[in-house]
Amino acid sequence: MTGNYLRSTSPFLCAGEEQFVQVVDECQNIQRCRWPSKKVLESTICPISWAGCHIEEIGVSPSGNWLVTQRISGQGEWGYDVFRTAPLERATGITQERGYILELPRFSENESLLVGGASRFFEWWWDGDEENDGPAIVGFLFVHHLPRHDVTRHELRVELPKGWKPEDPRAKWYGPRDITPIGEGVRLVPSGGLPVEVVGPLPPVIVLPTPHPSGRGFL
Repeated sequence: MTGNYLRSTSPFLCAGEEQFVQVVDECQNIQRCRWPSKKVLESTICPISWAGCHIEEIGVSPSGNWLVTQRISGQGEWGYDVFRTAPLERATGITQERGYILELPRFSENESLLVGGASRFFEWWWDGDEENDGPAIVGFLFVHHLPRHDVTRHELRVELPKGWKPEDPRAKWYGPRDITPIGEGVRLVPSGGLPVEVVGPLPPVIVLPTPHPSGRGFL
């Protein structure tokens, strides 16, 4: 974190007026404010974890009723928070866990789900084994059900055929991005750069298409 630390949502409608929520400092003081006057209406504190997992990004649900954060430590821990907007209070989340979060989690249009992705490792890549075949674990989805706050996890796996290797041995392979709830399923963009839709209800293990060794498209 830097001395210029500040994170905020886009403006949203609350109690008939435009408001926004901001994380104003490294102590994680969070304020709900009028837009654009910045008059503080309510505030709370969301402490940093012992490993330094802090709020990197904050977003608001379509209705303005919920907030979600993306937490990182910068050294291999991740988390997220779910807040009620008014009154401004933390409802639940993961304060700290080993690994890396991929992006700010996203709400479904009806706000019954909040979906994000995380991984034990920041990236995955071919390990140089010419006879490599079998699954590569590239992370997992977490699906947070609102308002009851049940959470399920769904492993993300890529099956690598025997002899698979990248054209560039230095290439790095990342977990899926642009994870968007679609009904009970999701749409995401895995390595290969093309969108994939997984129809819900989501299984415990999701097998993604095998990326082309070029890193563009799928086999």
